[in-house]
Amino acid sequence: MGMPADERVWRTLAGEAVDRPPLCLWHHFQPGGSPRALADATVDFFGGFTLDLYKVMPDLPYPDPPAGVGGLELWEALPELGAAAGEPLHPMAEAVAAVRLARPESVVLATVFSPLALALRFARGGPAFARQAAADASAVRRGLATLTRNTAALCRACLQAGADGIYFATAGLGDDLLSEADYRAFGRPTDLEVLAAAAPGRCTVVHLHAARGLNWRLAADYPAAVVSWSDRTTGIPLREVAAALPGRTLMGGIDETGAIVRGDRTALEAELRDAVRQTGGRRLILAGGCSLPDDVNPDHIHLARGLVDDLAG
Repeated sequence: MGMPADERVWRTLAGEAVDRPPLCLWHHFQPGGSPRALADATVDFFGGFTLDLYKVMPDLPYPDPPAGVGGLELWEALPELGAAAGEPLHPMAEAVAAVRLARPESVVLATVFSPLALALRFARGGPAFARQAAADASAVRRGLATLTRNTAALCRACLQAGADGIYFATAGLGDDLLSEADYRAFGRPTDLEVLAAAAPGRCTVVHLHAARGLNWRLAADYPAAVVSWSDRTTGIPLREVAAALPGRTLMGGIDETGAIVRGDRTALEAELRDAVRQTGGRRLILAGGCSLPDDVNPDHIHLARGLVDDLAG
């Protein structure tokens, strides 16, 4: 049977020996705005595949800006949003609480997008955001400050609801979305403020989202136990980050667009064993670099689960 999943995760974060690396895979659900539906989908998916962590997806999204507001007016129009009961951001915390109630022994993560990720979405992309930041940096900073306060409140509410940590998903470190200067000006300060709110979590994960051109070193000092990125698609290998950040647990090793989608047993097994070789099997959570396609064949996830079990042999 091996060790319990929660013990496997906590021992991995401590750099201790485990029977096999923990496994976490995910895709998006369609809860229709219902915290209960999101919680049920989470329990069914992660429990059905006996994955080692339960990741509550951001599928009760942060509300869009007021209708019809765009351009520089957008940043002044962003409202303060609370996450307490009855407030706009509470449904995510409600879903976390329901997952915790259903799985009291499991490691539960709440997925939260960074303030800059939200800002890039609201501005409709990196170039538009950069233009607005160049036109009126003060207005953009005020809007980001609002997003940051709201996101920090959401992190605190999710931790209070029972999450063991925040899976903090950044944007803007790659994919040619922003210059390094703009990320330093608008991304790092807001990231660090939210991560301070997430600090009480035992398993904070920083996800450096990009498919190419990832400047991971710009976030190398972020305070988090776990670093996640698409190591296969970006070409930044696990061994490189492990050497630079020896005290961190790494999350990756599986190409979320590759063998697991095709159901290619040989290639998937090679990915898993290569990830273990690169890290020595310590401080490693096997995972996709990002979400699997929503229509991924469940048999392929079962395949990955069985192959990971084989690593214990």
